[in-house]
Amino acid sequence: MKISSQFMKSIFGIFGMLLLLAPLTVLAQTKVVVIPLYGDDPKPLKNIITVAKANGNFTDPVAAVNSIKDASSSNPYLVVIGPGVYTITQTLQMKEYVDIVGSGQNVTRLTGAISTDSDNASSAIISGASNSALSSLTVENTGGSAYSIALYNGTASPMVTDVTAKASGGTDGNYGVENYVSSSPTMTGVTVWAIGGSITCGVINSYGSDPIMGNVSATASGGTFNYGISNDNSSPTMANVTATASGGTKSYGIYIVYSGPTIRRSTIDGGIYLDYGSSAKLSQSTLKGGVYIGLEGTNTCTCVACDNGSGGPLNPSCQ
Repeated sequence: MKISSQFMKSIFGIFGMLLLLAPLTVLAQTKVVVIPLYGDDPKPLKNIITVAKANGNFTDPVAAVNSIKDASSSNPYLVVIGPGVYTITQTLQMKEYVDIVGSGQNVTRLTGAISTDSDNASSAIISGASNSALSSLTVENTGGSAYSIALYNGTASPMVTDVTAKASGGTDGNYGVENYVSSSPTMTGVTVWAIGGSITCGVINSYGSDPIMGNVSATASGGTFNYGISNDNSSPTMANVTATASGGTKSYGIYIVYSGPTIRRSTIDGGIYLDYGSSAKLSQSTLKGGVYIGLEGTNTCTCVACDNGSGGPLNPSCQ
């Protein structure tokens, strides 16, 4: 039986299309954001703004976000930041319905020395916004004045995914991520470092900030008081979290006052401190360093299926 030439052309055409589509499938599986080329249409893609060292819409991430004036739930934007190190000289204030995505934590880095006498957005590289997302980049603040903050969320609750946040150089406080006053972001795949200063916190949650924290690593060291995760009047939900603190006068993996966090499948290195009527509920977790109970109010720590990091099981009181 003869096969027509037209049939063979169709087969080869389909095969060729599959070959072209294959790389796109791989990129999707590895969560790489792909901005298609313009092709025959010279118009830029609507509501996608690019930041790059060359050939982007902007070379400055702050200018790129500030250029957006009409973002809304029905008109959202995406800001894509290409590979490179971008020096930030003023706080990048995120906007609602504007997502910011880098090219990877090891590839896109926003760094600067933004530091003031106030522990708020004025001392941060990035200040978050609700109904927005930040992902796939590194944020680093080298400080220089009283406070140094990598990512500040004041009353805002963005989604933060695959982000590294580093803070150092502040004399009074260095905070990798600060969630303040009812800020309850969703943090997934976030690595946080805070180094030096008087009060050093990988993540600090305060005044009603109850973030959802999953696959988060928070480390604090080199300060006078070091807290991997600090909770003041805040009760986050944590799962698969690693909280580490070392050095200084006092260091705790997790510091808890006026709060009651729930912690699952996590590792706490440096112990837990509870005071002012606080509680902590741990399950399937490793607690290195024990539990420190303050003198104010009734403070309790309960453990279910937990260990001390050396193979020994902890009793229901985490002892």
